[in-house]
Amino acid sequence: MDKELKRDLQHIPKEVKFQLDKERTFILDLNAYAEIDLLHEDKTYHDIEKDLLSMRPYAIKAFLWGGMVHEDVDLTPDFVGKYIDVNNIQEYATKIYEAILDSKPKAKSKEKSEESDKKK
Repeated sequence: MDKELKRDLQHIPKEVKFQLDKERTFILDLNAYAEIDLLHEDKTYHDIEKDLLSMRPYAIKAFLWGGMVHEDVDLTPDFVGKYIDVNNIQEYATKIYEAILDSKPKAKSKEKSEESDKKK
C-alpha cells in the first residue's frame, strides 16, 4: 500500500485550542462534520465550507461549534458565537481553515510520482 495513502487512512485530526469562556479543544473529525451538516440541513457541507472561506459568520460559528461539541454536549452554537467578534473572527477562521486543510488527503505531487516511476 502506498505510504501516503496509508497515512491518509490512519490520519488523526489535529487538535486546535481556542479560548472562549475557557480553553476549548477543536477537533475536525467525522463527528464534527456530521454536527455541522445536521445544523444546516438546507446546505451541503461544501456550501458551508465555501461560506467559511467567504467569512460568513454563520459558517465560522457552525465550524467552531461542530469541532468543540465533542467535549461539552451542552455547548450551543449561540454560546460559541458570543465569543466571536470583529477582533478575532479572522484568527478563528484561519485556524479552522488550517484544520480543514489538515483533515483532507494530501495530493501526490507530480515530481514524487515521476520519481517513483523512474525507480521501477
